[in-house]
Amino acid sequence: MLPNFLKPEALQRYIGIMDHIAQRHFSDGWEKKNEVNVFPLANRYTFWLACRLFVSVEDPTHIAKFADPFNALASGLISIPIDLPGTPFNRAIKASNFIRKELVAIIKQRKIDLAEGKASPTQDVLSHMLLTSDENGKFMHELDIADKILGLLIGGHDTASSACTFIVKFLAELPEIYGVYNGKLLTAHCFLKLA
Repeated sequence: MLPNFLKPEALQRYIGIMDHIAQRHFSDGWEKKNEVNVFPLANRYTFWLACRLFVSVEDPTHIAKFADPFNALASGLISIPIDLPGTPFNRAIKASNFIRKELVAIIKQRKIDLAEGKASPTQDVLSHMLLTSDENGKFMHELDIADKILGLLIGGHDTASSACTFIVKFLAELPEIYGVYNGKLLTAHCFLKLA
């Protein structure tokens, strides 16, 4: 189902979105700071980007509603699988149920928006999943779509954040390398603190 969505010509549509979110992210979390904790900021950036590209949620308030439960879920994935109150695994189960419920609400609204022509069939992974049938002509159920999107969010979260963090680390270690961002000459200084 996803290869058509991830073809190079399809990915070109997302460059502008990624740039827009990166500029807002740098403006909010990086500029005019004496010290930057890179990994948490990279996590927030990649989560924001994933929410936008997968389900077209861009509002920082709406994304923040997902962030804490998602972090609890991510922590529970690598914990001992003991489902007792207060354990990371138990918190992860509760968080995943909350996120699924929120995703199902988004899915229901998207179905309405697609039917009324307010949403585009190619705007994100969610629209693609709602409108693509399997080889037997069956469409996915809402909970299955929510699970798939949750899996995509989890699968891309730490890997992309880690890659971004290491890029910043290597730039900080090589101050002779410069870059231009928004017409400004940037240099990587030791202000960056990897956390």
